[in-house]
Amino acid sequence: MEEEQTRRCKTVYFRANVSSFCYKGVLNVKTVKIIAIILCVITAVSVFTEIRYNLITVIALQFSKEKYSDFLADIDFEKSLESEPICIKDKQTENKSLITTDISSITHQLKMHKQISEEYNLSDVATADTDFEKVLQILDWMTQHTYYNGNQLRILNDNTTEILKYAIDKPFTNALNCRYKAIAFADCLVAIGIKAYPVCMLSSEFVGCHFTCHAYISELDKWCAFDPSFGCWFSDTEGNPVNMPEVREMFLKGTEPTVNGYNFNGTIECFEEYMNGFLKYCISNLSTWENNNMDGRNSKNFAKRKAFNAALPE
Repeated sequence: MEEEQTRRCKTVYFRANVSSFCYKGVLNVKTVKIIAIILCVITAVSVFTEIRYNLITVIALQFSKEKYSDFLADIDFEKSLESEPICIKDKQTENKSLITTDISSITHQLKMHKQISEEYNLSDVATADTDFEKVLQILDWMTQHTYYNGNQLRILNDNTTEILKYAIDKPFTNALNCRYKAIAFADCLVAIGIKAYPVCMLSSEFVGCHFTCHAYISELDKWCAFDPSFGCWFSDTEGNPVNMPEVREMFLKGTEPTVNGYNFNGTIECFEEYMNGFLKYCISNLSTWENNNMDGRNSKNFAKRKAFNAALPE
């Protein structure tokens, strides 16, 4: 079990290290793309899924924790956490700046929400009296019933019905990356009547990327941040829940948020790498999608998938 746990932990570094090593010129981007295409072709034949999993594991072990730590050590965080960060650019819309959206557009209930609520008995999962406690119950449910893997083994639609069917109570070969975790978590919250939306985080050079989630906590009258990939939420020095712009402000001021409930596939491994590589490094640019309707959420074509090209609504 310990060996398997270590393997699961180290696979998280694969995607992060490939991107960082490309950025530093150690790997040729074209070569990485060719490798990715080969792996996707292998995945298309389901019988080879385990082969791909083992291959990725081998590669991930080569990009070790120490190498990832070395990469993070070279980052100029003061520069990456600019007080006026450049706008996120959506390469699929000719590098246009962020568009605007509103809460109703990204949190309205769809037919899919009723389906997942009934299929997974979400009302029985979220039985607490307050929104915050309900969110934590859904967060814990996702953490206990799905795995996280930054280099997910199969491309899915952004449809939570498909995401949950693929991952709930399945082995690590069915682990989810941060995008799918954030989308599914937000949809589960909307399904139980809590406003929520996924948040895309990008570094100032558009190299590092991570997805989290904002949920509206009615009793606090504020949006709060949660990370379903690592089963955690964030608070300030007084224990008050905070959102991602507030987390970013804390980093800018030289302080750090308290990370509550950190859970990396059942371990507390890699916490320092999480703080520096997933939060601090990726928090320069924050965005969400324009709406949460199903347009673009049933495509596995990256060029046709829903873009995270909208500024976080106020």
